[in-house]
Amino acid sequence: IYTEHKDIPLGIRAEVAAIYEPPQNATQNSLELLDDPKAAAVDEIAAKLGMCKVGWIFTDLLSEDTRIGTVRYSRNSDSYYLSAEECITAGYFQNEHSNPCRLSRDGHFGSKFVTVVATGGPDNQVHFEGYQVSNQCMALVRDECLLPCKDVPELGYAKESSPEQYVPDVFYKVRCRIKKALM
Repeated sequence: IYTEHKDIPLGIRAEVAAIYEPPQNATQNSLELLDDPKAAAVDEIAAKLGMCKVGWIFTDLLSEDTRIGTVRYSRNSDSYYLSAEECITAGYFQNEHSNPCRLSRDGHFGSKFVTVVATGGPDNQVHFEGYQVSNQCMALVRDECLLPCKDVPELGYAKESSPEQYVPDVFYKVRCRIKKALM
């Protein structure tokens, strides 16, 4: 369910009471969700309990040392936090669970749907991180413009325009502020 986050102005908190694992084919680098014959029943039961889907969760846990129960810390500023494929999947789910908005032309704007990764933290213990992709990413996913790089998981690219589909050029700019020390 969603509740008010009292520490953040206009903040919303997603509270998890249950996790449901739908049918899927998973590999180390991919996830394919299969048709779920129980989906309608699960949604109906959740609604009767006052619950709704607030996100999806996945893990990449790899054992570091089984003797002391540590896990590998691999998602960090030296590698990546989410792969391109994971960002595309997050965009897909956020589009599927868009946020109602009475001020939007189509009645929806953005999403509150959350992506959670159970991964190894800096202390080599199980750590949970939550993410959401931007509205721009959601739009690029909706319009099928983003593709993941197969051999470099942290990178993705916008596909080329074709006679069937116009894909706008995507540019980004990085700004760095350098503070000069007084001497």
